[in-house]
Amino acid sequence: GRVVALCAQSLESVRILFNSANRQYPNGLANSSGVLGHYLMDHLWVAAGASAEFAELGDKPSLDGPNRPDGIYVVRFRNTEHGPRSKKFLRGYGYQGRGGADFNWQAPGFGEAFKKAVTDPNITVRISSFGECLARWDNYVEIDPNVADTYGIPVLRIHMSFGDNERAMIPDMADAAVQMMEAAGGRNIQPFTVPDRQPGYGIHEVGVARMGSDQKKSVINQFQQCHDVPNLMVLDGAAFASSACQNPTLTIMALCVRSCDHLMQEMKRGNV
Repeated sequence: GRVVALCAQSLESVRILFNSANRQYPNGLANSSGVLGHYLMDHLWVAAGASAEFAELGDKPSLDGPNRPDGIYVVRFRNTEHGPRSKKFLRGYGYQGRGGADFNWQAPGFGEAFKKAVTDPNITVRISSFGECLARWDNYVEIDPNVADTYGIPVLRIHMSFGDNERAMIPDMADAAVQMMEAAGGRNIQPFTVPDRQPGYGIHEVGVARMGSDQKKSVINQFQQCHDVPNLMVLDGAAFASSACQNPTLTIMALCVRSCDHLMQEMKRGNV
């Protein structure tokens, strides 16, 4: 075909490009900039949050439920144009959460009174943070010269850690979650933090073939065409230049649709 659309998932797409190295591109196909594989990002996922009890919500206890297709999402408010600022870190985070009615396993007593107390619903709400990971050159992937997959194709070696900016968010994530629970009237509020959270837990890997207008500092253009090989497109999360703090799926889809529409128009004009 006239165009190759690469959309294998961020890391796998880059693995294919690295393993497609040739004389013209010895460091990976479409990698004259040397940027391919760098600026790996993953969300600082469930690194802090809080839970609280809300007895007034009322419900029947369940061992597994209630199972409903709903949840809670708190959009980013820290370091926004009109939101509260922090001097300790850049960018910000959001929250995802859920609530449910469980048996009151911590009820005191024994006998008939205890049996009744256990069946009183213990209704809790929990929110957990999703923090943005800044793009850094030293978070990168490369081909592992010593390890191959089942088919004999070299796999990636991953070098990534969260930096000072991500770690500085964690206490603020917990504090803000507690404030929300207090404002909502929650009782027995339990904050939590995971200060040693490691990349990979969120499984939102993006950014290793970043988009940009400067060919020397990026791999693809605004329509996800490789600067070096214009009829090669990278249409997944590898395109991201920043991770934001939201789930990346809809953004990946939107960028892909936009780029495919551009490709279709270029084909109609006879430019491809």
